[in-house]
Amino acid sequence: MIKAAGLQQKTNTKDYEFFNGFGGFVNDGSEYEIILTGETKPPVPWINVVANKKFGFQISESGGGFTWAVNSRENKITQWSNDPVCDRASEAIYILDETTGIIITPMSLGRTDRGLYRVRHGIGYSRFFHEEEELDQELTVFTPVDEPIKLWLLKLTNVADRVRYLRLSYYLEWVLGTHRELTGPYICTGYDKEQD
Repeated sequence: MIKAAGLQQKTNTKDYEFFNGFGGFVNDGSEYEIILTGETKPPVPWINVVANKKFGFQISESGGGFTWAVNSRENKITQWSNDPVCDRASEAIYILDETTGIIITPMSLGRTDRGLYRVRHGIGYSRFFHEEEELDQELTVFTPVDEPIKLWLLKLTNVADRVRYLRLSYYLEWVLGTHRELTGPYICTGYDKEQD
């Protein structure tokens, strides 16, 4: 039995096939679930590679990884850290509670002090489950079979007895080529107010 302080959900290791201390197969083997709690995490990043003919990304249990178009080496869209120790994320979603000022995220991003995270790698998607600050979070990251886009589907459930005012922010580190050191000086970003 794995339990994180303050969480209602308990994870029974008997529900997993081939549980190895970090996770195991669920849903008749169609998904591999990894449990992150405290300092308990896999010894190296466990990634899922999701791709179609034109586009793809890799994502680890902590949310680390990168996105590419056509060729994963030559056409990186976001930064690849190539560091299995820290497993840095080049993309993330942050949730700001505008009343309390607290920032949370459905992915652990390497943090060990935020309670229990459950991560499910499936064929063509990865899902992240987390509850913090009385907000249940479920994030699914996937790519359509024939479209060169990465979709982030975030489901939030307010379990508090008060109205919440939340703001979502998407963070990424552009590369748009092989190395950020080479492309960075030529990347200029902006905001198109007409598309609001």
